[in-house]
Amino acid sequence: MSARAIFKVKHPFVWSLVCSGLSLLFIEIGVLLFRQGLRRAGFLFALAGLMFLVLEVVVFLPTLVRNALRSTGIAFLFRITTSGFLYILLILLISIAAVNTGNNLLYILLAFMIAAISVSGVVSRTSLTRLALSVDYQDAIFAGEYTTYRLSLRNAKKWLPTFSIGVEGFLENQTRQAMSGRPEGEAHGKEPPADAPVMRASAYFQYLPAGGRDDQVFQVRFPERGLYQIASIDVVTSFPFGFFRKGRKIPVSGELVVVPALLEKGDLYARLERQFDTLPLLRKGLGSELYTLREYVPGEDVRHMHWKATARAQRYIIKEFALESLSAFVFLMDEATLADPAEGWEKYERAVSFLATLALELQEKGKRIQVLLSHTRRVPPESRHDLAGLFENLAVSYLRPAPADSRAHPFNGAAFQDLLTREAPGCLVLCSMQPPDYFYRLSPYLDN
Repeated sequence: MSARAIFKVKHPFVWSLVCSGLSLLFIEIGVLLFRQGLRRAGFLFALAGLMFLVLEVVVFLPTLVRNALRSTGIAFLFRITTSGFLYILLILLISIAAVNTGNNLLYILLAFMIAAISVSGVVSRTSLTRLALSVDYQDAIFAGEYTTYRLSLRNAKKWLPTFSIGVEGFLENQTRQAMSGRPEGEAHGKEPPADAPVMRASAYFQYLPAGGRDDQVFQVRFPERGLYQIASIDVVTSFPFGFFRKGRKIPVSGELVVVPALLEKGDLYARLERQFDTLPLLRKGLGSELYTLREYVPGEDVRHMHWKATARAQRYIIKEFALESLSAFVFLMDEATLADPAEGWEKYERAVSFLATLALELQEKGKRIQVLLSHTRRVPPESRHDLAGLFENLAVSYLRPAPADSRAHPFNGAAFQDLLTREAPGCLVLCSMQPPDYFYRLSPYLDN
């Protein structure tokens, strides 16, 4: 842990008093040494006093300000910028020169520089007051794709404009956080942990007149699916001089769901061939649905000839039809693994994207789709057949450790068996990282 972190936590007020006293003592000793002609020693003591003062201003003063504001219930942000550090250093140097020389012009200059800090505080605080923020975004947000959101900032002050306002929002992926072992909602209203999966979005508003409003439209890409909760929204400004970055936290509570990324249709059918060889999605046979067109083979039924394609190709083309497929599909998604969940995350992500794409494809073909997750129950039961509810359930699903005793798994529970008997007719497909015999209660329902 750094010295700054230690001083920030343990008694910053006491350490601030110690630094102030030492700074004053060393500067006074330096002035006395200067007057006695010991310039080198006087310079060293004055420099030491200056360092103690800088330590107080940089390390302890922001902590004291934050603690005081926190005790009043005001969420206020404060940080000294690089130009602010240089400005404070210049004030200290001029103050030493003024004390050492007694020059009235230096005292006047010092007074103006300190007054500029006071003016900066008043102006920046005025700019940050009475601001209203709203965010609009698309309903369907897919992972890996760009989505549009609109950020609106309104200046509710009657007479005064607002200058140079930055808005920073932090969205925390609660799904990834839950997989890592921290309970969902832990960071809401607090600073996100350093290792938390946080997405940052920022905007800048140069000028807002009194009673005015400005909108900015952004393209944002969410790299991962999941339930994103707004960890915090900060409104900050460095106006007017850029010496300090001040702001305040806006209390908000909101969330958005980023649904799984969809696969390309070619990739979907390739995976179907590899993983679901027995799934009756679309197969060649004597059904009524068109499967493909191919060249005619002598001996085949000429009633299936595609005459328009034959005329275009100048050779006989025949139609092939698909087998009649099932009208209902139930996918059982096991969210548990006997291995480390972090190691199986990528494989699980591919499975979730595959299921989401397959569900969309089947619904477009008029099939009845249902996805039952082993642990997640986000949407109500009446919405399980709805595609939006299905996507939302898959979006917030995550891997967790599987119980060593298979009898403790939800898929092997009596309640789940009753659910299958009552609500889940159709082709049953199990997606799991466990061996099939782990789910002994599902064996009567699964088609080998």
